[in-house]
Amino acid sequence: MKSSLLSCFALLLMTVLAGCSTDSGSRFASRDTTVEYYRVFDIKTDAPAPAVARAATDGIGRNVKEAAIATPAVEVTDLPGHFRMADPASAAPGTAVDKSPSCEGAAWTAKAAPHVRGGDNMNMVACLFPYKNGYHLDMYAVFTKPDGGWLSWPRRVGGMMFGTPEKFTENTMLDIVRAIRTTTRAQVSLVEAKPNLPGTPWMEGGEVPLAARP
Repeated sequence: MKSSLLSCFALLLMTVLAGCSTDSGSRFASRDTTVEYYRVFDIKTDAPAPAVARAATDGIGRNVKEAAIATPAVEVTDLPGHFRMADPASAAPGTAVDKSPSCEGAAWTAKAAPHVRGGDNMNMVACLFPYKNGYHLDMYAVFTKPDGGWLSWPRRVGGMMFGTPEKFTENTMLDIVRAIRTTTRAQVSLVEAKPNLPGTPWMEGGEVPLAARP
């Protein structure tokens, strides 16, 4: 009886291992997945561009300590500007393509490449475009992360304990918007988001600071 059970167990184990070597076992193969985040917010406020830029800088600084900040002088346009994604075909043959968006026309830009647990090659770009009714805040982030493989479950547990690159990206983007909203008392609405952003999480995070109140 005992030998029969051992034989059955051995047969089951061989069947599982054999399945891992077929296409059905591809779920055990590790691979890199590219993740992109894209957010556009409309910000209605009478605050001048320098004040909004300072708030945005404070917001990104809550999560990213080494962001390259620029505040060029730009003209206010009738319609909000929008960043432009790089065109791979525009690069000269044999040269690397800069895939980060262009922030031409923005009154504040932030670029960063933070090192985040669970993600690789992260790049973040944020652009603040002034227009006659307020500002548009365009934000983009891209990173790669390992997916699948035998370490899939340990990575999932680690993500629950220490956070994920997705959570870091979302928090960073929302903290920029929250800082602008609370500091300038702006009315903020979501224009576009990828992936989807349910609810209004940018409304969370505290009231308007006393220093910003009349």
